Amino acid sequence: MVMKKVPFFIITIVLLFCLSTKAQEWRDIAPGTIVTLPRDLYAQNGYRIQWWYFTGHLYDARGNEFGYELTFFAAGVQARKYKSKFGVDTIYISHFAISDVEGKRYFRFSKADAGAYGFAGADSRRLRVWVDNDLLEGSLNKMHIKANAKEVDLDLVLIPQKNIVLHGDKGYSRKSEESPLIASLYFSCTDLATKGSVKLGNTSFRVQGKSWFDREISSQGLAKNEAGWDWFAIQLDDGEEIMLYLIRKKDGSTDRYSSGTLVHKDGSLIHLASNDFTVKVLNNYTSARTNRRYPSQWEIKVPSKSLRLLVTPSLEDQEFTGDQAMGNPYWEGTCRVEGSARGRAYVEMTGYK
Repeated sequence: MVMKKVPFFIITIVLLFCLSTKAQEWRDIAPGTIVTLPRDLYAQNGYRIQWWYFTGHLYDARGNEFGYELTFFAAGVQARKYKSKFGVDTIYISHFAISDVEGKRYFRFSKADAGAYGFAGADSRRLRVWVDNDLLEGSLNKMHIKANAKEVDLDLVLIPQKNIVLHGDKGYSRKSEESPLIASLYFSCTDLATKGSVKLGNTSFRVQGKSWFDREISSQGLAKNEAGWDWFAIQLDDGEEIMLYLIRKKDGSTDRYSSGTLVHKDGSLIHLASNDFTVKVLNNYTSARTNRRYPSQWEIKVPSKSLRLLVTPSLEDQEFTGDQAMGNPYWEGTCRVEGSARGRAYVEMTGYK
């Protein structure tokens, strides 16, 4: 008998239906919860949503620039565990995008599977997550990622250059004024030396550059009064990195638990509360696909470090849309950084209309 993968639209329906179940079925991230390594690098049972998130800036020998996103999600749809391989308790999803900066092209793809017959899964005893041929494996010392779809391929080896960064309070990252349980376990590798290949159509590029890895585990979504978030992963040429996120409320204000982390060249870090930085939108653009209006340039200031950064998308059109976003388009793209320091950034924006 030939085993077939579950169609994407069926997985989407199951996921959206089951995610409406009560959050009490799932383990909470409560104050005092801390990151334990390497355990929390691996898949964790009992949580509603977790992801392994890679973005990066790559260059070939001729200076051609590529941005990439590769994300693996494990979304719990029921807390119940099944003995049968046909019982659906987790949906595995990968999002894969390549931004060809010189060619002004953006490619986006998604895969999803319930994990039956080994088409997708996440290991709880080692770092291995996969959806079809999209794969993450390795350790804290060296990671390997690859993805392919419709003649677009990515195959990279990533080696951390700094220690793991624990955001918030030892990894406990609160996301809402409404409740301390609206939170996640959140840690990153902000500086990964990266080598490998990118293939677009019939052309392959040997590339190297720098990547960023986020690991996040949670059981709660946004609060009822929250609309979405803006997330910045900034990698400066002087060896510093900055993570910032703004949780946007439906009334246009920002939740006071928005925060960030500044990582020095030597790996030491400073936690940034919402009043330690400012993010000002300077320009906007409207998507031709969805008619959603997104910010398209930002001024970021960190007064304590005398930083004033101008962040501008390298391509305006980097919107992840359609079935790939399961009905929730978002913008995620590579950006250039200028101002008091220079570098590159990845920015993610959700919840815009």
